[in-house]
Amino acid sequence: MLGLLAGITFATSLQAAEGPTNQIAAPSASIYRNIAGRDLRIFKFSPSDLPGPARPAVLFVQGGAWSRGSPEQLFRSARYFSDRGFVSAVLEYRLADATNSPVESFSDLCHALAFMRKNAEQLGLVPSQIALWGISSSGQLVASAATVGCGSSEGSAGNGGPDAILLVSPVVDAVSDGLFRDLMKGHGKPASLSPTHTLTKSIVATLIMQGDADQTTPIERSRVFCERARGLGSRCELVALEGQGHVLDRPARERVLDHQVRFLREMWQ
Repeated sequence: MLGLLAGITFATSLQAAEGPTNQIAAPSASIYRNIAGRDLRIFKFSPSDLPGPARPAVLFVQGGAWSRGSPEQLFRSARYFSDRGFVSAVLEYRLADATNSPVESFSDLCHALAFMRKNAEQLGLVPSQIALWGISSSGQLVASAATVGCGSSEGSAGNGGPDAILLVSPVVDAVSDGLFRDLMKGHGKPASLSPTHTLTKSIVATLIMQGDADQTTPIERSRVFCERARGLGSRCELVALEGQGHVLDRPARERVLDHQVRFLREMWQ
């Protein structure tokens, strides 16, 4: 329960603290999947200077202990990227509950990636330049899309996953997370969707930003992940935020977004 509450607190603080989402221009919504009678959407923010050439894209995935949160929590972060020339989208996905688990959440994420690539021209994005953005628990989903892949030959890594990943205080060693293990009971082995345990070959460029005083998702686990990724020939950067815990203060949140934008621009713009 402690891990669950910490995850919810972190998601609320980092994703929604900037203010009410009704102050942000409304995104356009597209249905990327219908499953069990439910339409799942992505919410797209376009660069203000569109129309123009196709742009790199970022797909945001909210955290919240795999079982809480809503896309609106990341609208401000998505707008930050679109204001800087990216096509930004925020994912709506099935949360863990009595029926669903992180397995279903991961499946939705993969379907959304495939939808964005299939509809790249309509969405105004470059299909080979789609980054995934994950925070805390959703960092596990995002990183797994890079390590496990999404079961196709699409994307820079040829595994259907993203073309880059941006992680904030992520769960990369999911086997060590008690809540994740509980949510996976009856749905599969925790190691099968644990980024550290499925990191067996080179993955796409990765940026991890995390407080060095984080007690919820210890930074040492991210160091192990990055060291292993680099050993396999991947680009993996870990930025330690001095004095920050799992909940980042406002200046740290601003530094995170700015650094992430620069990271992608170095590769794609």
